[in-house]
Amino acid sequence: MIPNSSDEYHPRPILVYDLDCGFCRWSVARVLAWDKDRVLDLATLQEPGAAELLSSVPADERMKSSHLVMPDGTVYSGGAALAPLAALLPAGAPVAFVARSVPGLMNWGYRQIAENRMKVSKLVPAAAKARADEQIARRRSEP
Repeated sequence: MIPNSSDEYHPRPILVYDLDCGFCRWSVARVLAWDKDRVLDLATLQEPGAAELLSSVPADERMKSSHLVMPDGTVYSGGAALAPLAALLPAGAPVAFVARSVPGLMNWGYRQIAENRMKVSKLVPAAAKARADEQIARRRSEP
């Protein structure tokens, strides 16, 4: 369920990801492990309300990447989300600095993975995907 889907304001940033992508779920779990202060909420691209949450993103672009939706409604997509995401996380400033310093490289790298995410997902062991799913489920069940 999308947090506060009936409101335009979301108290925490929301990381929106592809539920059908094992690599995406595994990556989200890595972010959650880093998110010790629990600053992020989660949503999937497939759930009701995602289109409204991502209304500023062209409909044909929404499923092509993950998105970070900030409390003020600003949406960062794909590689452009790395710097603001890292800046939210403990000790993420160095990663955010690098990502801001080479945005073209971040976007290129993200596109390479996103365009091949189903192939890349096959490289993530089933046990790692299962652990990721458990971690995501635990986080999503928290208040």
